[in-house]
Amino acid sequence: MQIQEVDKQHYLKLSRKVSVVLMVCFAVTAMLSGQFMVVMWGNPEGGNFYLNLSGVIIGVLISGLLFSFYKNDSRLTDLLYVFRLKRILARTTNRMHKLKKGVAADDNDAQRILRFYYEGLMQVYYLESNEYGHSELVKERDVFIEGLSEPLKDEALIDLQPEFIEDVAKRYSD
Repeated sequence: MQIQEVDKQHYLKLSRKVSVVLMVCFAVTAMLSGQFMVVMWGNPEGGNFYLNLSGVIIGVLISGLLFSFYKNDSRLTDLLYVFRLKRILARTTNRMHKLKKGVAADDNDAQRILRFYYEGLMQVYYLESNEYGHSELVKERDVFIEGLSEPLKDEALIDLQPEFIEDVAKRYSD
């Protein structure tokens, strides 16, 4: 994965629209399927919790199915890019203590991963208007960048893959 340019206004508008569509789809399908099952198989005296729960599960499944039809839609590329970026950043965060050991040992691969991490996280904070997190991250990133060698500061960001993160983190397992 590589860092890409994303229009903040377009991303925010798109994420809100997709969230509303998924919530409405979920609510309608969950309520309709739950009520249908209560009418067909429910107990008139109450105690239809499991039928209503089944309606919620059906709502989740139908909403997920609906989204899966559109996940390769060109209109959602920015949204899916940010989703994938967040997953890569979460994977990096989960291995941060090992990667920081690598940085302390002057491992260029660990330094490249953390440089990507800081740039990606700054982009996510910017896109989601997290001003406090962004200002704190800038300070942390600047300290990290000062510790890098000149060639690593100037080189382009790597095309980061989950397997690469795993390989580098394994080098510093306890």
